Amino acid sequence: MKNLFAIFTILFFAAMSCNKAKKMHEDTSATTKINDSLPEKFAIDSVQIDDSLKINENVTAAFQSKLLVFPQIKDSILLDSIYSKTEIHPTNYSKSHLLKELQAKKSQFYQETKDGLQSWKPDFEQTWNNNSDMTIFSNKNDLLTIKYSGDGFTGGAHGYYYEFYKVFDLQTKKTLQLADVLSDKNPKIWSKILMDYFLKNDLENGQSEMLLVKEIPLNDNFYFDQDHLYFLYNQYEITAYAAGPVLIKVPFSAIQTILKSEFKKRLGI
Repeated sequence: MKNLFAIFTILFFAAMSCNKAKKMHEDTSATTKINDSLPEKFAIDSVQIDDSLKINENVTAAFQSKLLVFPQIKDSILLDSIYSKTEIHPTNYSKSHLLKELQAKKSQFYQETKDGLQSWKPDFEQTWNNNSDMTIFSNKNDLLTIKYSGDGFTGGAHGYYYEFYKVFDLQTKKTLQLADVLSDKNPKIWSKILMDYFLKNDLENGQSEMLLVKEIPLNDNFYFDQDHLYFLYNQYEITAYAAGPVLIKVPFSAIQTILKSEFKKRLGI
């Protein structure tokens, strides 16, 4: 009898588990169907090249690059601004045309590498590379932030690296400028704010030991989230190469009085 009871108990819980799993699957499927049925608000595509060419017995040139494609954006001025950091200036922003631009950029890199090695070549095998990437950093409140990054090496003591951010207002179809965020860009005020938060943010990084400037200027390499305004300084801008990129995080709470009212309203702060 005890054995029969145990068997029924096991069967009961097994049935319950199956029903629960089935319901979870049905709920997930329903959610997927609902999401799939929603109109796509902002479509994004991309083109990419990843290739290499052996230039001589010791040098291989490697090229890797990605561009985002925005089929729903038709404003030419906005598109010009979006792609200005990519070092290409196409007259047509279709996917096929952007791919052609990348192919031309690759060919140019290969040719420049060949030209640079006509009178000299390294004594050992190495790869000279040119990498660039374009990614969506955030897209909220119709404010699209794109991150542009890249690195490379073409001989010498070390390679290079860069990182840039641009914010685009999809409502006004304009690039968001620092003047759209701040009501006061007084260098005296901001040199103190930036230095204070650079030192506060640098408690563990040790970048302050490689600082090359006495005052940190405002720059246009910025982005923001709901609570902070961020400024990115690339190598050699304010610190030595070994320090790497410097990111300074300034709380909105510390600069409430010099934030534009329109900007605060847009972000709900």
